[in-house]
Amino acid sequence: MIRRIRERCPWDSVQTHESLKTYFRNETEEVLEGIEILTRDGSSDNLCEELGDLLMLIVLDSLIAQEENLFTLDDVISGISAKMKFRHPKIFSPEDQEAAQLSWNELKKREKELRKSSGNKPSDME
Repeated sequence: MIRRIRERCPWDSVQTHESLKTYFRNETEEVLEGIEILTRDGSSDNLCEELGDLLMLIVLDSLIAQEENLFTLDDVISGISAKMKFRHPKIFSPEDQEAAQLSWNELKKREKELRKSSGNKPSDME
């Protein structure tokens, strides 16, 4: 759907990573407002809508990256999946007692060190 919109919509077809920055900021602020509304009133409709808007921007920006042969949406999803698995060893690698004892910040530091030393993306660290 986003590819079709990008191909046919005059506004979407000219967007770039740089031009989307303002929209990412705005939509992130609207997500935060949606969280405030949920907390204050218990109404989740606004938060659901704003998360959808933010997700649309992520899909669009990933499509732009794919057009530039940088990465795909699948790469984004694989990367975050690998990162979360690495940072949650108690859940995904409970047999690794050493890693399971590390704090979130220690795991994050270790992940960055591994990436720096190997030149790998998070998805390559599984």
